[in-house]
Amino acid sequence: MTKLVRISVAALLLPLVADAVESRPQQQQPPRAGTVSEGVTAVLVDVVVRDRRGVPIRDLDVSEFEILEDGVAQKIGSFTPIMERAPTEPPKPAPAASPAASPAAVPAMNAGPGVTALLFDRLSSEGRRTAALAARNYLGSKEESPDFVAVYGVDLALTPYVPFTRNAVALRKALDAVVNSSSGNFTSPQQRQAIADATAQANAAAQNEAAVTAGATGPGAAAVIGPAAAAAQLASMQAGTLRDFENMERDQQGYATTNALFAIINTLGRIPGRKSIVLFSEGIAIPPAVHRLFLGVIAAANRANVSIYAMDAAGLRAESDQAKIRDMVNLRGAVGINTGYASEGAASAAYTTALEGNEGTLRSDPAYGLNELSNSTGGLFFNNTNNLRPAFERIEADIRNYYLIGYTPSNAKFDGRFRTIEVKLKRPDVAIAARKGYFAVRDPGGTAINSWEAPVLGALEQQPVGNAFPIRAGALLFPERGRPGLVPVVVNLATAPLTFQKTTDGKSYGSDFTVLARFIDSQNHVARKVSQHYEIRGPLAEIDGARRGDVVFYRESELPAGIYTMEAIVYDAPTGKSSVRIATVEVPKHDENTLRLSSLVIVKRSEKLAEKDRRPDHPLLVGDTLLHPNIGEPVSKAAKELGFYFVAYPAKNGPAAESTIEVMLNGKLVAQVPLPLPAADASGRIQQVGRLPLDQIAPGTYQLRAIVKQGASQVTNTALVRIEQ
Repeated sequence: MTKLVRISVAALLLPLVADAVESRPQQQQPPRAGTVSEGVTAVLVDVVVRDRRGVPIRDLDVSEFEILEDGVAQKIGSFTPIMERAPTEPPKPAPAASPAASPAAVPAMNAGPGVTALLFDRLSSEGRRTAALAARNYLGSKEESPDFVAVYGVDLALTPYVPFTRNAVALRKALDAVVNSSSGNFTSPQQRQAIADATAQANAAAQNEAAVTAGATGPGAAAVIGPAAAAAQLASMQAGTLRDFENMERDQQGYATTNALFAIINTLGRIPGRKSIVLFSEGIAIPPAVHRLFLGVIAAANRANVSIYAMDAAGLRAESDQAKIRDMVNLRGAVGINTGYASEGAASAAYTTALEGNEGTLRSDPAYGLNELSNSTGGLFFNNTNNLRPAFERIEADIRNYYLIGYTPSNAKFDGRFRTIEVKLKRPDVAIAARKGYFAVRDPGGTAINSWEAPVLGALEQQPVGNAFPIRAGALLFPERGRPGLVPVVVNLATAPLTFQKTTDGKSYGSDFTVLARFIDSQNHVARKVSQHYEIRGPLAEIDGARRGDVVFYRESELPAGIYTMEAIVYDAPTGKSSVRIATVEVPKHDENTLRLSSLVIVKRSEKLAEKDRRPDHPLLVGDTLLHPNIGEPVSKAAKELGFYFVAYPAKNGPAAESTIEVMLNGKLVAQVPLPLPAADASGRIQQVGRLPLDQIAPGTYQLRAIVKQGASQVTNTALVRIEQ
């Protein structure tokens, strides 16, 4: 059981000296040597080339290719044909007139097994059967697949039905499980019909109100208008409630799909060569809240050489989706005009709401998101067909017949910008499929890069690093059982220095900033990266309150044993300004048979959590109370007490642990007090919270030291705290 210890001044064994030490404000540490690479390294582009009939062209030579980045021709450094079978004649050598820097043509390498992930995205029961049958027919009845294939499903979460395998029997069983699964009720036909009915009712009520208003005259007019206005308002509220719920569901659907794609791309990115994702969907939701994530998926796929082949599992549609969407857009426009809501201009609430709905309506077309996803990653979109066999044949041919071209960009800066890639061929009448570009950032260490992260990562590479506004950042260590490398990251910042500006409608404000932290290992590789993108919106009247806000960024990373440089940055998107803080983090080797100690945390404040909000394994949750760490902020004597917290992890089957708190000033021990420790809980940890009275402590910078002993073993951790009057 956790024990709260309040240390009395009388219990201190040594008197606290009164002389204060002038402390320095938080300083930004210089980066460790070698943490910033010199520039963008080689870029690999896998290129599929087909003739008019769609047949792969296998005899191309390096001299026939041209690679342009942002419109500038690049020097090709490597050229490797990866082909299903070697051409009957050797490739033609590069002509003497070609640039000396271009590599000579090399014999084609035989393509090995391909790597493909099948992702079933929240399909109807009929869609699941259609998609699974197509995949089954492609696999055939053999016991072994020629390629490595994995089967995933995404609904409210990502479900791995079978990992990458060539076991065709296991793959067919996984497809059977897909058919027998069920999907979440995102924007069901019944729900869409309810929204349409409610909207029609609201429109009818509004038209009735307008008619009554036009015909009402004399002293009794107000009594006549009242019920009509009330009916119109209630009907509008009902329609609005249903639409809001639909929008939230669409957001959740979009988040689930994009997060699933990120996870699969992250896995495939560790494998060399061209990889494929076959996405079975009946339309991917891309509401405004999800659009940046969607762009991030495209960027991550391009970086990992993953091509996405999207298949509309709805098959042949009786009516053109484009025609239906055209009618819906026209209907929304007519609603505003027919009801008279547009008579005062586009600022009218109902008319504006209708226009804003057009964006979501347009993006509901399966061809919108799925086609963009495929074309932007070098894949293809297959729709309006019930025969998906040719699609699978095309995918198999693509992963077995392509050219791998490498070059080192002439623009070697890690500036975080998107660089477009264009592949050209001297041979006419060919179709080229290749990645469209990449973000110029350091290798993210196998983690996907969201679109909002790219300029932030570019800002991290600037010299000197940004220091535009004050922020505080720190990394804590909690060597939990089962999570020995648990490193929570905390970044604190006030919103006042960030940009808050009017939006285009003139009625609201907006702010756009990102908090990101990454860990660089001793080999100068990115070991972990965590981030949060903040888009704050609100009524313009509340902008001053937003500027007085405070942001606490908290994320948990798990790192292997080693020494890391943590780089934390806050990036203000409208201005491009940033602030960076750098710290060194050491994760010791883990042994549950040895005594371990967490970071010593100075507590800023505490917060009682409702039972539904408590996460039992949260390292800063003590009972029902969440502790907020103080990351280098001075503590006022007016606070009366200084709270601190640590967790001891005693060795299994060892003697009872005991602890001591020491207070240091100018490197001298000025106070010392023992702290009794309870027995370890079921998870093997002892949480200790204590308070130090401040009434008799003089201002100054003190070092708090926690010492825990168990038998002959002893561990220590310290924390600095500045006490102000």
